[in-house]
Amino acid sequence: MMVSKAFSFQRWIRVLPGLLCACAMLFLQAGGLRAQETPSYYAIQDARLVTISSGTIERGTIVVRNGIIVAVGRNVSPPAGAWIIDGSGLTVYPGLIDGLSSLGMSDADAPPAQRNGLGGGGPGGGPAGGPVSEGPEDRPATYTWRMAADRMEPDSDAFNSWRATGFTSATTGPTVGFFPGNLALINLSEARPNEMVVKTPVAQRLNLSGGAGHRGYPSSLAGAFAYTRQLFSDAGHYAAARAAYEANPSGKERPVYDRALEAIMPVQAGTHPLLFPGSSVTEIRRALRTSAELGVTPILYGAQSAYKMAEELAESDVSVLVSLDWPTAPRDGDPEADPTLEVLRHRLLAPTTPARLFEANARFAFFSATPEDPTAALAGARKAVEAGLPHDEAVRAMTLSVAEIFGADDRVGSLEDGKIANLTVTDGDLLAEGTHVRMVFVDGERFEFEAGGDDDSSPGVRGSRGEDRADGDAESSDDAEDGMSDADLRALIGPSLRGPYRDDPVTLIRNATVLTVTNGTIENGSVLIRNGRIAEVGTNIPVPRGAHVIDADGQFLMPGIIDAHTHIAGGFNEGSVNVSAMTSVEDVINPDDVNIYRALAGGVTSVNVLHGSANPIGGQNAVLKLRWGADAEGLKLDGALPGIKFALGENPKRGGGFPDTRMGVMDVVRQAFVEARQYQDRWDAFNEDGDSGTIPPRRDLKLEALAEILRGERQVHAHSYRADEILQLLRLAEEFGFRIATLQHVLEGYKVADEIAAHGAGASTFSDWWGYKVEAYDAIPYNAAVMVQRGVNVSINSDSNEEMRHLNEEAAKTIKWGGLTETEALSLITINPARQLGIDSMVGSIEVGKDADLVLFDRHPFDNFAVPQMTFVDGKVYFDIAGDKERQRAIDAEKALLSGKTEGGRPITDDSQPEDVEAGR
Repeated sequence: MMVSKAFSFQRWIRVLPGLLCACAMLFLQAGGLRAQETPSYYAIQDARLVTISSGTIERGTIVVRNGIIVAVGRNVSPPAGAWIIDGSGLTVYPGLIDGLSSLGMSDADAPPAQRNGLGGGGPGGGPAGGPVSEGPEDRPATYTWRMAADRMEPDSDAFNSWRATGFTSATTGPTVGFFPGNLALINLSEARPNEMVVKTPVAQRLNLSGGAGHRGYPSSLAGAFAYTRQLFSDAGHYAAARAAYEANPSGKERPVYDRALEAIMPVQAGTHPLLFPGSSVTEIRRALRTSAELGVTPILYGAQSAYKMAEELAESDVSVLVSLDWPTAPRDGDPEADPTLEVLRHRLLAPTTPARLFEANARFAFFSATPEDPTAALAGARKAVEAGLPHDEAVRAMTLSVAEIFGADDRVGSLEDGKIANLTVTDGDLLAEGTHVRMVFVDGERFEFEAGGDDDSSPGVRGSRGEDRADGDAESSDDAEDGMSDADLRALIGPSLRGPYRDDPVTLIRNATVLTVTNGTIENGSVLIRNGRIAEVGTNIPVPRGAHVIDADGQFLMPGIIDAHTHIAGGFNEGSVNVSAMTSVEDVINPDDVNIYRALAGGVTSVNVLHGSANPIGGQNAVLKLRWGADAEGLKLDGALPGIKFALGENPKRGGGFPDTRMGVMDVVRQAFVEARQYQDRWDAFNEDGDSGTIPPRRDLKLEALAEILRGERQVHAHSYRADEILQLLRLAEEFGFRIATLQHVLEGYKVADEIAAHGAGASTFSDWWGYKVEAYDAIPYNAAVMVQRGVNVSINSDSNEEMRHLNEEAAKTIKWGGLTETEALSLITINPARQLGIDSMVGSIEVGKDADLVLFDRHPFDNFAVPQMTFVDGKVYFDIAGDKERQRAIDAEKALLSGKTEGGRPITDDSQPEDVEAGR
């Protein structure tokens, strides 16, 4: 009996491996894959070989041995001992590579709060119990030391799905955090995690949203830019200190090891690329500008608006990863929604981005942006081909181009001797609808798939119609509702509807009542504009040859209106900290804000864009000229004095923490300047020592901005209401040796007008707002006039997207409420704010030599029925009431066309019959 048992046990030992293997085969088949015995030697014979690097071989053989390609060619003979695969009717491609993903990264990469399912959705979000960043020194959501290669947790189901679609590799890494960590290029094999790594690290990633789970600083886009700038500054200081210590440690303080800064040093040195997000033109240009400032080598990702600036990207020599998740209308969107023309155009033109980049000879590749649906990536690539990208370039953008961008083209991305055997084998053209992936090789390991049909279980390449579309639209994107293809519609897109209506080198405005503000009123006056500046002011000015003449008979010409307090085109709040002086509106200027154009329609030509009033010391401002159609840099008014926003009173003390009293607000401001003075002293001492070989002090971007105030290099614009707080701030400024440039709102300024005048501060106030909160109860409509009469430089501001469009009427109220003269009232919205912002040598009055920023009204601007007819910026007509009507008609017609609501190319009118509407679909 015992012998029998022993014999039985030995038999089981012999057959057990076979049973386990069979079980494994059944398990893999259930997932759509059929595992194959894995010999060390393969030859795919008589197949079409798309090598990428050396063209296409219509009938050739590729040989794989021990995970490496050992032969590729037309006349290659299958070697003895190789497992021969009949490639007749098959096409072999290099294995596809997803340019940016999170494959293999689990939720263990997220902060604990997100792993618990409690994370928020962006900066400042996250759970109430999560860690709170109180400033840059806390290194918020920064994990630069993370290595994707060390954190691999392969997901068999996900990897199977991607392999079944033809992908054999991916550039992957964690996504949570402003700096989530280092990415790795991995193979989607079934090996151990460390055996999947092809190259690491390949790039560090920047994520300006911070990701879920982050709370505290930064809570705004401007804050994210400020934090990024501070991190790289700290890395530079750390590197210098460490190098100095390593060179001669004797008698020197040993630098404290900092893993976050250690990991960012290669990026700062330019030897390790930084993945920088940017999809819109504004975001792309921010990325390019910031990368140049930081001295890093960027890889831009997103880039779906790059069709507008392909040549610029080519000239910048930046690598671009284009998202294949093209914009579409929401499947279950609001049926009454009215998308803007820009949105409709973008949906049509975004897929042309790859073609434009290719034509410009820019360096680009694709990434999926749809981690849950790999078939969407191929559908997106197909759409790029339909939009003009050559077919072979689309395949290259998912293979060799990705490898080149990440410095791994010596290993993967093409069919070449010596490269890793990552292959994708299809039964047709990779991007053709109906083609199926028959097998892939990953590191030489073969995975085979059934051909499949059109059912959901098929792992092959799916079409782009119906429910299989990545965007969820029930209809092909290539078929507009009116039967026109996307290509047809693209051909009908008109020119840009931004920019000036007229841009004449010489313009003469004549027969107007000219309200110069500083030099009286000229009846039947003329203003000659030459090359954007006022060349002559007077009467009977001769018409220069070639001049554009505007007959303004019966109309009134005044300087362009200046709004000294607005939040359009980039205003924000970084209320996560009490002092956010390191943030700046200039980092987040939005030239696409339609309020720019609407302000021009109200005669406004320049604005002071301010940080909000959430904290005692806010961010830096930006003074802009409203050059509608220009980019962010083109909007900046060169020569304006740099400034910063302060806030007193209710707003900064009601944030739920310290400060929660008015005394606390003032204490925050005082302490900040104490620290700024100490910071300045350290730098002064260092500069006095000269080149002594010592390391410069660490730059603190927050204190640096405050030190600029102490040196008189940066203006303070202070949100204020109550007289007692106004006096406190004036006295604090005098104690520290600087002056307040403007008191904003300053509703109780009339109570301390003499003190404001003595200090030399300006006042930018409302015309007649009061009672909307407790500290506004003592406001009076006489406030502006009283301060003017006491010698204060006063302006009327809007602090409102709507009110800024009728500041002329707001200024007129001071004639009734206070008896100001016409010129004094006009000064409140022209020369006075210009003086407050330090731009009065350029704008604010009609004088020879100044910029031709003008507005032409059909009546006196203080008439309740006055309407701007033309608004000039730098002599160019940026608003024209007649031209606007034509422009709006063109916008409406094109929107109707792009929305599919036309009949035979004719926009449908309100009196169309129902059947006409139906036919137009």
